Amino acid sequence: NYKVGVRLLGSRKVASDGYVVDFGDIKKVTRAVCKELNEHFLCPMQSNVLKIVVSDTEGSNHKSNKKASVTLTCEDGSTFVFPRDDCALLPIVHATAEEMAVYLWSRILDGLNADYLLNRGIHTMEVIVAEAVGQEAVFRLEIPKESLSGPLDVANFVTTGKIKPVPCPSAPDTNNNNNNNKPLTNSKLQSACCEACRNEFSKQLKVLVSQLNDKKSPDDGAITVEDLQMIASDLKL
Repeated sequence: NYKVGVRLLGSRKVASDGYVVDFGDIKKVTRAVCKELNEHFLCPMQSNVLKIVVSDTEGSNHKSNKKASVTLTCEDGSTFVFPRDDCALLPIVHATAEEMAVYLWSRILDGLNADYLLNRGIHTMEVIVAEAVGQEAVFRLEIPKESLSGPLDVANFVTTGKIKPVPCPSAPDTNNNNNNNKPLTNSKLQSACCEACRNEFSKQLKVLVSQLNDKKSPDDGAITVEDLQMIASDLKL
């Protein structure tokens, strides 16, 4: 659930009608853009980690029961299929508040009309997309004097290259050398981290087993850690 805000920055003088711009105009355009996305799956069509296939109904036979769909395949092979009508196919790389703010900026500007805003002394527009209170992304850009040929290319606002992931809480301290006085390599660090995570997960399972068995009837038989591990494996946890 997102909340969208718009802020317009202009000159120190208001227009002859007493407004910088009518709030009603801003609300009308913003609500119309948001309505297109409301209760839709936000599909990042420029994703670099998802394979996205949009399929139409088979042939031109309108009696076909096969409906248009969107199929997403993740890097681990997991596949998800959505009805096409339930998806908003967006020209973004990631479905994040930051990229949504960039996308919405150009859509809202298109609806408000850049020339109209410039004529009223407005030089900059800001779009805020909030996921929750205190969790928001703000995109601010000067209004171009020449009309945009289309929406902003969101990918141009996304840096390229790999970003170092947040270290696992269970990862060993890389500042301390091992017995050979050599720092751990990435592969060894990842292996040690994964092993530490598995050990921590095993501890959590034992606590859960103990709590579950305390609430079970003696006649039901005891739950074991292996039982939970099998369930976790089936669920790919």
